[in-house]
Amino acid sequence: MNQKIIRFFLPLTLLILVSCSEETAKKSDLVKDKYQEGVHFELLKNPSAVRNSTKVEVVEVFWFGCNHCYALESYLTQWKRDMPADIDFWKSHATWNEILKIHARMFYTARALGIDKQLVPAAFNTIQTEGRSLTGNSELEYYFEGFGVEREKYKSVSSSFGVKNALKQADQRMKQWNITGVPTLIVNGKYKVSASRSVGTDRLLDVVDFLIEKERIYLTN
Repeated sequence: MNQKIIRFFLPLTLLILVSCSEETAKKSDLVKDKYQEGVHFELLKNPSAVRNSTKVEVVEVFWFGCNHCYALESYLTQWKRDMPADIDFWKSHATWNEILKIHARMFYTARALGIDKQLVPAAFNTIQTEGRSLTGNSELEYYFEGFGVEREKYKSVSSSFGVKNALKQADQRMKQWNITGVPTLIVNGKYKVSASRSVGTDRLLDVVDFLIEKERIYLTN
């Protein structure tokens, strides 16, 4: 009797196991193919070195005058709050023309002064919500005074070698990564993620997370 039961259920059990395996494989393929190269992200032709090989680097190329960059800030705030310790995130300001270079100088001056965390949300709000350009010399001197930076200090730092070098490096990154729009996120110096018809601003960081998982296996201890 037991042998008959076993002979009856064995093929059924094997069928269930095969079905489960196929279902698992299908789910795995769905995860693997959730985002595709050429549709949701690009593989950079000229990969760049990362500043810390023990972490997955994520660089956001942005502009204070870009409304999509402004919209992304709220998503970034939440994303950074939950960001794992093995992620190295930093910002790089776009430098296409003179206006962007003025804003880039403002950003790197704030970073040199150690007030970039306060200035970034404030500058976005001033430009995007209040409609002020923040491009005039006197305007910027006065603006930095609002962060406790005296005018002479601002002028000294904004024209310093360090800030000039930061601008030069930002411009070089723009060219190496072939940045044609912002916001754009560069993952581990290999992948470029930009807003498009396939990827809205609200999904950019989901694609970034997908690429982070791909890169984690290459981290060095």
